[in-house]
Amino acid sequence: MRWPLRHQILLPTVGILLLTVAIVSALNAVLASASVQSQRQRQLADVTHTLAGTNFPLTEQVLQQTRGLTGAEFVATDPDGMFVAASNPQLAAAAESRGPRAAALDAANVVSLGEHNFIHAAAELDRRAVGGGRFFLHVFYPEAQWREARWQAVWPPLAIGGAAVLLVAAIGFVVARHITQPIERLRTQVGQIAEGRFEAVALPDRDDEIRELALAVNQMAGRLAKYEQGTRHSERLRTLGTLGGGIAHQIRNAATGCRIALDLHQRDCPLPSSNGHGDEALSVAVRQLGQIETHIQRFLTLGRPPAAEKTTADLAALVQEAIELVQPSAQHLGVALEFHPPAEAVCVLADPAAVVQLVVNLLVNGVEAAARTRVASVVSSTASAGAAVRVTLRPQGQCCELAVEDPGEGPSPLIQPRLFEPFATDKPGGTGLGLAVVRQIAEDHGGSVRWERHSGQTRFMALLPVAQKPEAQAKEPS
Repeated sequence: MRWPLRHQILLPTVGILLLTVAIVSALNAVLASASVQSQRQRQLADVTHTLAGTNFPLTEQVLQQTRGLTGAEFVATDPDGMFVAASNPQLAAAAESRGPRAAALDAANVVSLGEHNFIHAAAELDRRAVGGGRFFLHVFYPEAQWREARWQAVWPPLAIGGAAVLLVAAIGFVVARHITQPIERLRTQVGQIAEGRFEAVALPDRDDEIRELALAVNQMAGRLAKYEQGTRHSERLRTLGTLGGGIAHQIRNAATGCRIALDLHQRDCPLPSSNGHGDEALSVAVRQLGQIETHIQRFLTLGRPPAAEKTTADLAALVQEAIELVQPSAQHLGVALEFHPPAEAVCVLADPAAVVQLVVNLLVNGVEAAARTRVASVVSSTASAGAAVRVTLRPQGQCCELAVEDPGEGPSPLIQPRLFEPFATDKPGGTGLGLAVVRQIAEDHGGSVRWERHSGQTRFMALLPVAQKPEAQAKEPS
């Protein structure tokens, strides 16, 4: 059986307070009732003392006047119990039957006279000191008046106690609800986390344990979200490797055979060029086939720890090599590639082929985006200063930032949150693997990759750690 926390807080608290208030109210009621009885006892004692200290005769008129002061009926008898005078003669027989003896005012000592009940008490009147005799004064107090007096004394404590109970119950309900509402929100959030929705819950305004619990739950949700993203990323990579392994293996074998054939053709049929360095187009084709082999190999090992040895390489030279590979495609699309190497060499400890692939992937994306922008400007007949993709290297402490900037519109908002995940693409015919490979290569080298929109340009930035510069060799004496 579910026992809500609100009831666990409210019921024991209200129960204890209710019991306390009930006990206090009952005690006050009993004390008030006893006070009424004591007050009536003192009143009758004062009447007895007054009548005992006077020497006027105890007549019916005197007793009736005394009744008007106290509200009680009085009957006087002699020491033998015989009737002397009464404020109400109908009570004479009752007084004689009680006899000449003292009796305290007690609610249990009731005398009935027709439809009326009276509470009886008796006291001795010794008037010999003032020249009188001995008498017994019987007092008959109306029971209805007696109960009314006691009720008037009892009901205020009971009413205050009842109001206190209601007030305590209301306060307990409000406090319990104030405490349980944030807990209920946390329970709902934990249920959402169990269903795979890792959304943060609003923090309570009060800085207490519940707020700390909400912070802990939000931290747990954030970590689970990151863990889920990493797990999905790994699953995608494993799926990609499993499904594409066979096809990629065949493509790699075909590319290798094609490159070998071109190498043999270059060796057997060398074609001179205008600058005396051979057929540059054929050389680029051979290098592109080499890149295909590298891409396929990296595709086959996507998601696995890198195994290639890293060497110290000039980052500017690697960027220039990547530009040469992409240059034919860029010229075909009418896009210029701009790169101004820094004055000083920037060396990185890296797998050169992997870094070239990283730059090639960023350049290809930039060239395609710039080409789309160029075509759109031609179709819309808008002025265009030309489409260009710019590559810059900028040292940043112990790292170097490699930035590729293009005039394209950038990725769509729908794809931006998972831009660097496998198969995430918004390009028609795209595979969504280029940027995933870029991120993996950057992370394999201890770096990172990010992107931004700035002044109408889309900029992808890869941060790579810089290798330690070797000590300068001492110059030989002339």
